[in-house]
Amino acid sequence: MKLLLDEMLSAVIAEQLRSRGRDVAAVVERRELRGLSDSELLERAQEEQRVTVTYNRDDYLLLDRRWRDEGRGHSGIVILNPRRFPQGSGATGALIGSLDALIAAGAPYSAFVHWLQ
Repeated sequence: MKLLLDEMLSAVIAEQLRSRGRDVAAVVERRELRGLSDSELLERAQEEQRVTVTYNRDDYLLLDRRWRDEGRGHSGIVILNPRRFPQGSGATGALIGSLDALIAAGAPYSAFVHWLQ
């Protein structure tokens, strides 16, 4: 499973996961992805067969519903709970561990939406 970390996620998370042998990209590392709308970013993630990881629950749930209504699939969406994984360096270790475990487990089904624990 390949991941694309949304703009609000640090490049440090991607770097740490790559050091574990995972294929992870962060929007903040790629100039051409910065500032894209959520819809455009999900399109790009799909083109690269990457699972989108985001805190932006509402917009991505709406996009998922819209894509399903249109009969379209995507590579997956992982939604982060800000209470469990608050933004900032304090929860980075726990987030990296949980994302690493998710990657190791693999996608549960196509076009999945997963609430990361």
